[in-house]
Amino acid sequence: MLKHWVFFLSVFSAAMPAAASLTPQEVAIVAMAESRESRAVAEYYAKVRGVPEENILLLDGKPVRELARTEWDGRVRPAIRSWLRAEGREERIRCFVTCWDVPLRIGRRSSNAPEVVERTEYLVRMRETAVGTLAELVGRLAAVGTASPGRVREQPRWEPTVDRKEVAAAVEDAFRAAQQRLGALPAASADRKQQTAVLERAFGAAVGINGLLRSIARGRSPETLEGEAARRLDMMRGQLVGLGEGLQAISRLPDTLARDRQLVGLVQRTGGLLGVLEWIDTEQELLRKNETGASFDSELAMIKSPEYVLFRWQPNLLHYRFDALPDGLRDVIMVSRLEAPTLEITRRLIDDAVRVERQGLQGTVYLDARGISYDPAKDQPGSYGQFDASLRDLAARLRAHTDLKVVLDNEPALFQPGDGPDAAVYCGWYSLAKYVPAFDWNPGAVGYHIASAEARTIRKPGATVWCSAMLEAGVAATLGPVFEPYLASFPLPDDFFPLLMTGRYTLAETYYRTNPFNSWAMILIGDPLYRPFAKNPPLSEVALPEHLRTPGEPGVPAQPLVPERPAPPAAPAMPDEPAMPDEPAMPDEPAMPEEPATPGQPRMFDDPAVPEKSVLPGMSAIPPRGR
Repeated sequence: MLKHWVFFLSVFSAAMPAAASLTPQEVAIVAMAESRESRAVAEYYAKVRGVPEENILLLDGKPVRELARTEWDGRVRPAIRSWLRAEGREERIRCFVTCWDVPLRIGRRSSNAPEVVERTEYLVRMRETAVGTLAELVGRLAAVGTASPGRVREQPRWEPTVDRKEVAAAVEDAFRAAQQRLGALPAASADRKQQTAVLERAFGAAVGINGLLRSIARGRSPETLEGEAARRLDMMRGQLVGLGEGLQAISRLPDTLARDRQLVGLVQRTGGLLGVLEWIDTEQELLRKNETGASFDSELAMIKSPEYVLFRWQPNLLHYRFDALPDGLRDVIMVSRLEAPTLEITRRLIDDAVRVERQGLQGTVYLDARGISYDPAKDQPGSYGQFDASLRDLAARLRAHTDLKVVLDNEPALFQPGDGPDAAVYCGWYSLAKYVPAFDWNPGAVGYHIASAEARTIRKPGATVWCSAMLEAGVAATLGPVFEPYLASFPLPDDFFPLLMTGRYTLAETYYRTNPFNSWAMILIGDPLYRPFAKNPPLSEVALPEHLRTPGEPGVPAQPLVPERPAPPAAPAMPDEPAMPDEPAMPDEPAMPEEPATPGQPRMFDDPAVPEKSVLPGMSAIPPRGR
């Protein structure tokens, strides 16, 4: 029931015009006041790109790789928000650049935080109450159609922690048995009508309006109902829509006890006590997993937003799925990072971007797929097959519409050393934290590797995680996760690279137009103003996938505004490969401890034999491959 909440937002009949390309005046630079290197990178970038000096924000505090959640909430976030609101910056700043020594990660919220303890205790009490009441309802249903319909029969003796599937099965069995007993009574008798009302009240309390509507749909076509029955059906549908709007609005509030108390009542009316059990189990699992950490940059993207739920991600409102939203509601600031294994490489990221823009990025496109089949009619969005197919689709698109040399490897093995001369663009998967030096990177090269924690460090020369190694080997821009992100956190290759190759969008705009989530694990590394294909773009916008063509262009309608909110979904992650004994975390970069995945949510390290059904845009794992 709660897995398919929908944003109930206004749909605008006219397409919203696309924002102009990002300019230096719209960029703010974040550096650490107590780091000479951080300030030097900020000043150099501002000078090279013409970013106004007043757009540099210096954060107080000593440089750390992981910022405590309490520090972010209590000191850093308020300071950035205050700076942004001063002197009209909030209206003109569209992008932040985080420089060398700005924290890489924000830690998890403490499980001992008062609000967490409070919610944990409340959910335990509520589950015990819901289980006890459902047991009583089963007893009431068992009495329907008997000689003593008002008497509660023997009830199940459930523990408060009973599996909700067992409870749901007992309710369903009791309901069907009661229906059969009622069917034996005379159709027009007063007793049958009275007991039918008792049945409806008891079953409705267990399953809510949603369950009653499903029951009607199973038993009789709604179109055949007439008179009072039809009016009641319409009324229930209307109530369900209103309750859904309330659920959506309240669920987006910070996860506090006050929010939980409001939600429980709405959930109970919508899905009954069984819905309450499902909601409680979901919230308890989220509390247990405590996925409240984030990359600093991804959390910074939400700096203009009011308080929001921390568990897992927030939808990125700059993503193309939200094109119909007016700019005033898309309160996301793009963020890119200027940091690499050394200061010299960090400076090269800037210099290469500026120099390559003048003549345009040249070289070969390397795409490393696996040959995994994909059937859009059968396979779930976000599956392994979809990502693999996206690499093949990208290759086909570039071969059909550009003069670029494209090398597609559609076999399980990765590209090997010597396979990639003259490399300008790369995307592939999967070799966990074991970079394969297959490419001779041209200046300004752009690429990313889809794997679980390839940006967990970007400051350790010689590290084998892909982001760090690719930067050290010569790329100018890449992206990756600072901890387990789940597959759907990556932009689809056939979304990201075609947009970049039109030359219309900067690196930051391309990423945020295709990045699904904020307040999560991913970071973008490189000059946000970099437009590698600004000169002589190889791909025309008419050759983009239809969903990426700019709303307002001739013949291109605005996207319909009905995106699903990714509430706790089945989120398979990337598959298992051995950890990195040769790659311990840096002393100043404590690795975020890994936790087992939620049932039904194998992480990127798990065996991906059976991809799970998932919520928009889909969460699936990445199969392991040769190293």
